[in-house]
Amino acid sequence: MEGHRQANQSRTELSNDFKNLEDTVADKTTQSREASQRLVELETMRQVADRTHREEIEKLKLEHTQQNRTLEENNNALHSKLTDMQNEISNMQQRTQSALKRFELGQIENSTLQCCDIHHCQETITRTSASFIELEAELTTLKATGELTDKKLIERQHRIDELKKENHDTIAVTKELETQLLGGEKTRRSLHNAIQELKGNIRVFCRVRPPTAEDSRHLAQIKYYGEDGEKIELTETLQSTLGKKTDKSHPFVFDQVFSPEKNQQEVFEEISQLVQSALDGYNVCIFAYGQTGSGKTYTMQGPSGPNTESAGMIPRAVQQIYEVTQKLGERGWKYTMEGQFLEIYNETVHDLLGDTSNYGKIKHEIRHEKSGRTIVTDMTTVILDSPAKVNMMLRKASHNRATGATNLNERSSRSHSVFTLRLTGSNSTTNERSSGVLNLIDLAGSERLALSGSTGDRLRETQAINKSLSCLGDVIHALANNKDGSGHVPFRNSKLTYLLQNSLGGNSKTLMFVNISPLNEHFGETLCSLRFATKVNSCRIGTAKKLRA
Repeated sequence: MEGHRQANQSRTELSNDFKNLEDTVADKTTQSREASQRLVELETMRQVADRTHREEIEKLKLEHTQQNRTLEENNNALHSKLTDMQNEISNMQQRTQSALKRFELGQIENSTLQCCDIHHCQETITRTSASFIELEAELTTLKATGELTDKKLIERQHRIDELKKENHDTIAVTKELETQLLGGEKTRRSLHNAIQELKGNIRVFCRVRPPTAEDSRHLAQIKYYGEDGEKIELTETLQSTLGKKTDKSHPFVFDQVFSPEKNQQEVFEEISQLVQSALDGYNVCIFAYGQTGSGKTYTMQGPSGPNTESAGMIPRAVQQIYEVTQKLGERGWKYTMEGQFLEIYNETVHDLLGDTSNYGKIKHEIRHEKSGRTIVTDMTTVILDSPAKVNMMLRKASHNRATGATNLNERSSRSHSVFTLRLTGSNSTTNERSSGVLNLIDLAGSERLALSGSTGDRLRETQAINKSLSCLGDVIHALANNKDGSGHVPFRNSKLTYLLQNSLGGNSKTLMFVNISPLNEHFGETLCSLRFATKVNSCRIGTAKKLRA
């Protein structure tokens, strides 16, 4: 009897716990929905503010350009008229001097005529008097013209002074607008960062590889749903020992899910805001995680040949940075961009841009400076002063990796590849400086050791990869639980996490792509990848801090 009462009491307690859990889940769902709505409102406000600000600036620039053009035309016309008047005055002076000489000659001639024939003298005097009258009239006209010219010159000078004052006022207004523009840029950066933090400093996207024509008969049951396309559900058919078949569903929720129909541009649009954060002075990490053949390298680098439509995240990110820096240059910003490409194979760092003859012979060390900058010794650095250099760099890295694999006992290229872009900016107008880092990481394939069937070198590769990926998960969990910064974070447990130490945590923004295969034969590996990504997605790291150069 006592046991029955205790069982009832236990069921009651479990029922209450379950109800409390349901209430907690409902509250969390409501909070998440409110946060999403607030995020949408903030994004809309930012877009409206940006669009309005750009329209006002373009309108003011156009008005300023038209005013300057009008002032320049008026100024040129005034200078032309002034030159004509000066020429006219010079001609008048010459004519006046000629008239005076003729007058003096007339007086001399009149004096000479006194001793000549009177009749002849009278005729000469008459002609001379008429000439005097004409000269006096001409002199009177010239004096009047000169006075009128002087008056016009004074009026023109007043007009020139007025135009100079208008030009000075226009320059002052332009400077004020430029100041407002710089203030608007600061506001834009602040709002942009607030939106990114509301979205989460750690986000996880899921991308399903498009199936080939040969895959069409072997596809797993995958469903995509959710108001914002954030949910995915996998279904497997299980058979009991008695032969009964049942369907088991595995639902997952991420920040974004990309079905096979989504192209590279649509995927990049979701990460372009993080690329902007790197320009604004924050450290950013974007990972591609998943089993071999799930589309990680295609997502990050694109196809081996040049193709604009299918270009990967790395070339698209650099292209966006070039376009934005050109616009920021109009606001006083100047940027330098340095790129490095390395791989981590069996916990050893290799330079993918160096001399292939030195591949595997140089020991590269990872060092963290007090300023927050991470240095990898003897690593090739490329100054990226044109987008074309990125494609050249990707081709060289791919070639060096293949050559390195041959040199290292025909090993498989199963390694983490890390593309690092360092962005350093300065603004001579506002005396601002910023330094951001964009890390784009193509992680090695995540195969389960028990099912891989690996032996020898391949076994050691798989063990090293799984350990490194496990360490990455441990670091992210430690950072999420280390709110006050006093706890231990095991960065040194792997070369990958130690390399990215200054680009993970409270002063950074992290995005993980979990790439999965659509094939039914990879169902187990797909579930493992999605479960690992779900653990990462459950972590929430504190507010990011902007780095200053």
